[in-house]
Amino acid sequence: MVRKMGFEYTQEIIRKMQMVELDMLKELDRICRENNITYVLDAGTLLGAYRHKGFIPWDDDVDVRMLRSEYERFCEVCKTQLNTKKYFLQNHKTDAGYRWGYARMLRNGTNFQRAGQDMLTMRRGIFIDIFPVDDLPEKKISKDIYNAKCWIARKMLYSEVALGNYKPGMNKFGFWILNLFPKEKAFKIFEKLSEKYNDKGFSKVRIQGWGDPVDTAGFKKEWFIDTDKIWFEDAWFTCPKDTEGFLEHSFGKDYMTLPPEESRKPRHTATSISFPEE
Repeated sequence: MVRKMGFEYTQEIIRKMQMVELDMLKELDRICRENNITYVLDAGTLLGAYRHKGFIPWDDDVDVRMLRSEYERFCEVCKTQLNTKKYFLQNHKTDAGYRWGYARMLRNGTNFQRAGQDMLTMRRGIFIDIFPVDDLPEKKISKDIYNAKCWIARKMLYSEVALGNYKPGMNKFGFWILNLFPKEKAFKIFEKLSEKYNDKGFSKVRIQGWGDPVDTAGFKKEWFIDTDKIWFEDAWFTCPKDTEGFLEHSFGKDYMTLPPEESRKPRHTATSISFPEE
């Protein structure tokens, strides 16, 4: 049992979340298969598939990645092909209060309240993350400028949350300044970077809306083109053909080693969760 901010994350709750997320992953996979859209399982989801044949027991989310061109097609076909009775595709175009540089699929009729995000007006629910990846320039100076612009854009989007959680000081003052800018400006920064660098023959890609050092270094673009299938829980999903290389890049060479027991905790901090028909 994990207690976070007064909310008890029991193994039963985690498993119920996983089953809701698996249902959404199957919907994403269905849409992608029917429209020849390529995605790959990502992060702990891919590690879970490879190491556990399903969810990592303490993992509380699902992540997928796809090239920007595939992502844009996915968002477009969801307008007509997503089962909107059960699901909602959330991004800054479908939800004006949404503050992240990637999409989510939400399960209607659920709630997932993140600690420290009460000030956001975005729609809430149990979700899976859908990350677009964009070409990363190869020259060091160009890459450094690219990553710096992504950092600024992410902080602009995060500033609203930071102001509600940071103690007074220089960091909070910096977020106060960033919060003065319209959030649409941050998304414009991402769009201009995509327009400038995508389809220029670069060999690496990254998530613009994520600041992990692994991403700023870049992932091999071929991992999102040359794909295979991997078993996850009770179905086959898409993965990089070089799953081992992807996982080693993401987690290091010891990715098959379980973390210490005290580190086996959900990544997200929730204050409340509700499930369909509750």
